[in-house]
Amino acid sequence: AVADAAEAARSVANTLSEKMGEGTLGKADTSPVTVGDFAVQAVVCKRLMEAFPDDGVIAEECADELRKPESEKLLGLVVDAVRVVEPAATGTDVCDWIDRGSLREHRDRYWTLDPIDGTKGFLRRQQYALCLALVCRGEPVAAALACPNLP
Repeated sequence: AVADAAEAARSVANTLSEKMGEGTLGKADTSPVTVGDFAVQAVVCKRLMEAFPDDGVIAEECADELRKPESEKLLGLVVDAVRVVEPAATGTDVCDWIDRGSLREHRDRYWTLDPIDGTKGFLRRQQYALCLALVCRGEPVAAALACPNLP
């Protein structure tokens, strides 16, 4: 899941570098959310859903903005990024996969995801990380970290 998401993130950074501002939203806390954030979360949540259908995911993003008619262009960019690893993805699929990361109730087992840790580094095509961890009974038991721009 993390390797596929890293490939999608790397592709987004490489293909959107000149027009990265078009693929960025501001969150309520004024931090940016990018096409990469949405695409990585969609890919990881889809892979986790396939492998562990009963597990919840706590992630940073939700697809509310992407579902708005005025966000059609942004959604298209996100779908294009996801299609790097999921060629048949549709806008509805991508939004549903993103929202799979909206767990908010307590469970004994869940995943936590930071789709792009270091958004400014991602926007500058410098260093950033994809961070994923499995938590069981309040203890982290497994984790994966991908740094797509490390040599």
